[in-house]
Amino acid sequence: MDLTGDDIDALVTWSLIRAAHQAQRGLTALFAEHGLSPVQFGVLSHLATGVEFTQAELARAVLVRPQSITGVLDGMVERGLIARGGERHKGRRNPLTLTAAGQDLLAVVWPAVREANRPERLGLNQAEVAALNGVLLRMVNGSRRPATAQEPNSPPGHGTGREV
Repeated sequence: MDLTGDDIDALVTWSLIRAAHQAQRGLTALFAEHGLSPVQFGVLSHLATGVEFTQAELARAVLVRPQSITGVLDGMVERGLIARGGERHKGRRNPLTLTAAGQDLLAVVWPAVREANRPERLGLNQAEVAALNGVLLRMVNGSRRPATAQEPNSPPGHGTGREV
C-alpha cells in the first residue's frame, strides 16, 4: 500500500492523537513543576466545582478506570490535597472533597494552565479555540454514554446525569 502524507493527515483520530500528545507533553511538564500529574490536576479541578464525587464517579470524570485511580487518590489524601468523606466501606457512598491545601495548589496551577490555553499559545484564534473545544467536548461526552442515552435533537451532554 502506498500512502501519502495527505492520506495520513486525513485520519481525524490520528491527527487528534498527535495533537493530544503534543498538548500532553506541555501540560505534563507544567503540572510536574507543581508536583502533579495530569490525572491529579483533573481530580483537583473536578472537586473544585463543588460537585460531590465518589471514587468511581471521579475516575469516569478524569477518564481513567476506577481501579487505576485508587492509588492516585490515596497519594493525594496522604499529601493532604483531598479528603474522603468517611471510612471506606464497599457499597457505601464515600464522597471526596478538596482540602484547603488542594484549593491552594489549584489556585497556583490554574492560572498557568489558563495561560497555556490562550489561543495564541495554541497557534489558533479565539473562534478556532471555541470551535475546537466544542467538537472535543462532544467527542468526550459522547464517549461517556450509550448511544441511546441522548434524546434526538438534544444538545451533547444533555440528560447524561452527570454534567461535569
